[in-house]
Amino acid sequence: MLSISIITINYNNAEGLQKTIQSVVEQTYNNIEYILIDGGSTDGSVEVIKTYQNSITKWVSEKDNGIYNAMNKGIARATGNYLLFLNSGDIFTSKNTVQDCVSNHNFKGDIIYGDYQFKNREKIYPDVISPYYFVKSSLPHQSTFFHQSVFEKMGSFDETYKISADRAFYLKCCVSNIFTWQHIKYPVTLFDLEGLSNNPNHFKKKQEEDERLWKENFGVFYDDYKKMLAQEQEINRLKKATINGITNRFFKKIKSLWKIR
Repeated sequence: MLSISIITINYNNAEGLQKTIQSVVEQTYNNIEYILIDGGSTDGSVEVIKTYQNSITKWVSEKDNGIYNAMNKGIARATGNYLLFLNSGDIFTSKNTVQDCVSNHNFKGDIIYGDYQFKNREKIYPDVISPYYFVKSSLPHQSTFFHQSVFEKMGSFDETYKISADRAFYLKCCVSNIFTWQHIKYPVTLFDLEGLSNNPNHFKKKQEEDERLWKENFGVFYDDYKKMLAQEQEINRLKKATINGITNRFFKKIKSLWKIR
């Protein structure tokens, strides 16, 4: 049976942490190594951890140097065949999530990514991933199972990035062309939209880091990928301006409002 290391990082988010821990300890899959890295919280998070400490394999509460430093601490402590990062505030979509994923016929390869849900919607990712995909978007570490060998070969997250280190890591792995990627059409997590990368106050910093990771990984092809993105955005803008585009947006809006009701 495959062993799965689930890594949760937290800092002063006791309420979200309790939800995340509860989601993990309720999993029906019985070969989970649960690692919790707390950044020296002062809001009662440590008390929450101690409440569940019999269900937590390893935990530490100490000052760290940010999100990715904490995630790297988790990597260093993990011994599972696959690692998944479920940070405080994020939860699995059901008690059977890990069991369903591991038993899925597509659970194979080095980087196995699923989908996620948020509020009244869901995000479904493409089956095929290319370097260009990471110019437009990224994958969710909350729904990705990384084989241990990925970190052995590529190292850990680059801590000089404060917001986009996971995107930089995905792209670095993609352009290396040494790993197999597999999509599982399954909503793995309910995503917490309050994370750092979704905070509008950090938008400029995120843009700067994204530009840097593209330049570092694409090299001489950087300008070509940027041109491709600009062309695709212009084509999409023109499509939206057509009658069909306006009609489609109208019905999508109606559909979303109906779901909320």
